Amino acid sequence: MNRISIKMLRLSLGLFFLVLGIIGVIPQVQESVFSLNDNFGLEVIFGVVELVCGVILLAGLFTFTKKKTVAIASAVVIFFWVLRIVLSKFVWGLTVGGSGIVFHPGFPAWILVLSVELVIAAALFLMYRAYE
Repeated sequence: MNRISIKMLRLSLGLFFLVLGIIGVIPQVQESVFSLNDNFGLEVIFGVVELVCGVILLAGLFTFTKKKTVAIASAVVIFFWVLRIVLSKFVWGLTVGGSGIVFHPGFPAWILVLSVELVIAAALFLMYRAYE
C-alpha cells in the first residue's frame, strides 16, 4: 500500500474512533448502531478507550514515531475493537434459548452492523500490517 493510502486510512479510522469515543463517554448520547447495549457501564469505559485509540491513530499522522510503536498501538486498537465486536454481537447481541437463537435488535440489523464492524477491523489490520 502506498503511504498516502495508509495516511487516509489512518485519518478516517482516527476520526471514526475519536467521534465514537466522544459519543461513548457522553451518557445522554446514544451510539446508535455501535452501542454496546450493556447494563454494566462498559459503554463509558469503551468510550474512553475509543477516544484514546482515536487520538493515537491521529497522532501518528503528525508525529514521527518508530514503526514498532505505531504497530503496537495499532495492535492494541485492533484488540479492543475485536473485544467490542465479541461483546456487542455475541455476548449481548444474541440470546440462545428454547426458541432458538434470537438476534438483538433483529437479524438484518445484527448482520449489517457486524459486517460494518468487520470492515473496520479489516481496515485496522491493514494499517497494522503497513507498519509491521
